[in-house]
Formats: sequence, structure tokens, C-alpha cells
Amino acid sequence: MKRIYQWYQRRRSGRRRKLATLMIACFFTLNLLFLLAISLLAYRSFSEVTFTEISRARLALLDESSGRGFDFMTNMTRTAYSVISNKEVKERLEESPASDYDTLVRRREISELLHHTLVVNNEISSIEIYSDLFNRLPYSGTDLVYPTATIASERWFARLRQADAVWISELESASSDALIGYAQHMFDSQGRTVGYLVVRMSQQAVLSHFADLPMAMDGQVMIVDSAGRIVAAVHADSSASEDRPDLGWLREHAAGSSGYERMRIDGQSTLALYSRPSSVQWRLVQLIPTRVLLASTDKAGWMVLGLGALILLLSVLLTYLFVSAMIRPLRRLMMEMRRLERGDFGARAASGFTEEYEQLSYSFNHMVSQLRTSIEETERESKARRDAQTSLLEAQIKPHFLYNTLDMIHWRAMDYQAKDISYMITQLGKLLRIGLSGGKIFIRLRDELEHARCYVRIQQERLPFSIVYNEQIAPQLGGCYIPKIILQPLIENAVLYAKPQQPEAALVIELTARLQQSRPGQPPAIVLELCDNGQGLPEGWDMEQAQGIGIRNVHQRIALYCGAYYGLQLTNRASGGVLATYRLPVIETEEQLQQWLEVNNR
Repeated sequence: MKRIYQWYQRRRSGRRRKLATLMIACFFTLNLLFLLAISLLAYRSFSEVTFTEISRARLALLDESSGRGFDFMTNMTRTAYSVISNKEVKERLEESPASDYDTLVRRREISELLHHTLVVNNEISSIEIYSDLFNRLPYSGTDLVYPTATIASERWFARLRQADAVWISELESASSDALIGYAQHMFDSQGRTVGYLVVRMSQQAVLSHFADLPMAMDGQVMIVDSAGRIVAAVHADSSASEDRPDLGWLREHAAGSSGYERMRIDGQSTLALYSRPSSVQWRLVQLIPTRVLLASTDKAGWMVLGLGALILLLSVLLTYLFVSAMIRPLRRLMMEMRRLERGDFGARAASGFTEEYEQLSYSFNHMVSQLRTSIEETERESKARRDAQTSLLEAQIKPHFLYNTLDMIHWRAMDYQAKDISYMITQLGKLLRIGLSGGKIFIRLRDELEHARCYVRIQQERLPFSIVYNEQIAPQLGGCYIPKIILQPLIENAVLYAKPQQPEAALVIELTARLQQSRPGQPPAIVLELCDNGQGLPEGWDMEQAQGIGIRNVHQRIALYCGAYYGLQLTNRASGGVLATYRLPVIETEEQLQQWLEVNNR
């Protein structure tokens, strides 16, 4: 009997690690063909429905863009009508000039009116009147009235002779600026043509009406006139092919309502959409490669296939093992999680007989251990932050007493004409005021720089050797907030340990501040570099080996207030001396500072 029980336990232990294999074998033997058939059918149906819906949505978007983008035509016709109906212009064109002077005056007055219209409507590129009424005198460069012979050779002029007004596409314009224009007859009171008005707008101004519309998507978007000619390219994807439909297809779809169809252009399947025509039968035509349009559909098809496989796997799992093998262990795990929610970190999940639950139990127990460690680490950091703040507050020994005493010494020194003493007292007062800063932890970079300058000036007065101090600070960083008193301790180390051996030599201290742009996975940072020309650090020197409290205090305060990503690093320079590199967060406003302190004080 004992042997039978041991054999059963071995069999049960072996099955513990073979559950996933059993599930996969059952699924593939019973449901593989069914899954493939359903997935393929679903993908084909989904692709067709998606293509139709996307095409309709793109067509609606193109129609909306067409309705809103062609409003420049209304502006041009309104401008033309305002000029033609202008009483002063009509009076000067109806009667022939009595003299050369009258010809010059009338032409100049009409040109001034046209110039005024151009000033009022800044979208219009040019506006001219063509008439043979003023051909008696030569034309000047400031005139906007020209002889009719000037436009007689234009391709659109023949159409204008047969109609009251015509639109001029960029292909019919002789201008090198690709102008789109509108030409109209000018009649006198008896209905006779006395001239022609031409209003032009640059292609750039026309395209600006489409710039903010939502139709600038994949592929190419073109303006096509009623004859099937491409007036302008509104939008063209830089990766799209330059191949376009032939003129016959464009003419066939130049009239009628909007629509779409699938066609092949240069061997590539393409969706062609054409919008509703505008008031002058111009419309938008958009070409989108089908592979681009259905890229998301292919991805969705794979997702549907994967989802179907997952559902079938779960169904097999639920019918055989879920109730009998997973409910009881999961309930035990939920009880342990409730203990953890109540703050009891003694919660621990027991081992199970399946590999999945074994891993889940291990992950839960590991998570509890990590939470306990994180809370203890947070408490230690909080205590260290409080200790650092307490130490800084204890250093503020009666600030008002110090300020008043220093001020009294300053004025007493001035009474005795001891200007050097007065200067040092003034710098010391600034040093203390900035250092205390009303108990603030962060101050602006410019105040920290002034604190460092005050310390350097005091040392320049009291030490027997020269100190040269230079700064190179990016202007936009002066208003940023940084932890206070982080420069003076390292400048003091430079004065103590990097001082020149010979009296005539000078100690050179250089400070630079720059903004380091963000890298992948890292936030932007302010980088301060403080260097001297001393002997450098001893070989094998490490931050943990620093004997003084200044360097360690600065590094610890930056790490506590700003986070582990930021801190202080000391290295030797290739040319001699020590380079101290500070990495600090970019905090530009009071609001950002308050948010930063709230997050880091939790």
C-alpha cells in the first residue's frame, strides 16, 4: 500500500510540471482546425468591412475639407464684384478721356483704387484691369491698368470672350509664381464691354486655406478642375509615389457627386477618393495606397487570431482544471493579500501543485519582501532628510542678531575709514543672508552664484595668494531653483587643498553651468562644473573616503532633495586639478518647486 501511495505521489509530482503541455496538446488536437477556419473568415470579413468604413470616413473628411477649403473663391469673387460695382471705377471707364492729361489722371486714379483694394485684402496677390481706353499714353510701372493685348495670348482669354467670368488655374497662368486667378468682364451702362478685371491669388495663399483642415493625411491630395486638370497639389506625402491617375479618369470623375473606388496605379493598389465639387466645379482628389490604409487592419487581424487562440486556451483550462485546482489556492492567496492590505507584512502565500501557482506564490512573497524593504528604506531616507534639515536649522544661530552685529561692525569700520574691513563685512553679511535664506532648502541659481562670489571675495582679501574666479553661465538657467550652499564647500576645498605652492602663482577656479537635454529614459538636467588648477585628487580617491563633511554633505543633500539620479561627482582633470560635476533637476517656477518638494517629501 505504501508503494502505491509513493507511486501516486510521484505521478502527481510529475503532472505538476506538465500542466501547460497537457493543455496545449488537448487544444491542438481538438480545436486547431476550427480556430484556423474561424480566424481566416473573421479576418476577411473584418478587412472588407474596415476598408469600407475607413473609405467612407476618409471621404466624409475630404468632403468637409472641400467645403471649408474652397472659401477662398468667395473672397476672390467678392473682391472682383466690389471693384466692378465701384461707382468711381465705372465712371472712369465709360467715357473716353478728353485729353492726354485726362487719360493720365483717370488711369492713375483707377490704379490707386486697385492699390487700396490690395492693401485691404492681403490674401489677393494681384489685381489688374485690362482696357484699351488708355492706350494713348505709355504705361508706367506703378499702373495697374494695362492694354487688352497683354492678355490676348493667354489660353483662358478665349474662354473669357465667350463667358461673363472664368477661373484661371495655375496651368493656364503665365506667371512663374503659380497664381490662381478669376477674370470677369467689365460692362458700361449700355452693356458693352469696357475692360476686363483679373484678380489673382498665389498658390501658397490658396493652400493656406487647407493648412488647418483635417484632410492632410496619407497619400496625395490634389485640386482638380472641371476639365479633369490638376490645378494644384494641396498635400503630398513625402514617401508617396508621384504617379497620378491619367487624364481620362480625372475627366470622368470631374463632375457628379463625391465617391471613392479602388484602382491600380503603376501596379499598386490605391484608394482614390473624390470630394463634392465646389461652386466652380473644382474638387479634391485624394490617393492613398491600400497597403497604408489597411496597415492597422493587418495588425488587428493578427490580434484577432491571437485573441481567438487565447480564448480557446482559456476555455480548455476552465473546463478541466480551473474549478478543481485553482480556486482553493487562489482563495488562500486572496486571504493573504487582504492581510497585506491591512498592513500585515507577515502575509505569505503557500506553495501549490502547479507551476503557474508556484511562480505566483513566489512573486507574491517576493513582492511582500520588497515592500517591507522599500518601507524601511523610505523611513531611513526620511529620517536622514529630517536630520539634514535639523542640522541646517541649527546652523542658523540667531540670524537677526548676526545681521545687526555685522551691520554695526560695517558702520563702525566706515567711521574709521577702514574700507577693506567694511567690504569684507558686507560680503560676509551677504554670505550669511543667502546661506540662511529664511530656512529655505532651494534657492535660485543666481543667488547661489552670488553666495559663492561673496565667499571668493572674502578669501581674496584675507589670503596671501591670488584667486582668479571665472563664471560661464547659460542665461536661461539663472532663475532655476537648486539646493542651497552646494558651491561654497567645494570652493573652500579648492582654497585649502589646491592653493599654489609659490606666492606669486594664482589659484584659478572656473565655474560653468549648462542645460543637458533629455536622453531616452532620462529627464533633462542642469550640469554645473567647478574646476581648479591644483594638484588633483590622490590616486584611488573615492567619495566614501572623503574625510571632511563638506563634500559628503553636499552629495547627500542633493541625493535626498533631488533623487538618486542627481548628485555630485569628483574627478581629476587631464590638465591638472579637480573637476566637480553637479547634476541637478530643472525646476523653473515656484509651482514646479512645490510639486517637487511634495513628491520627494512623501
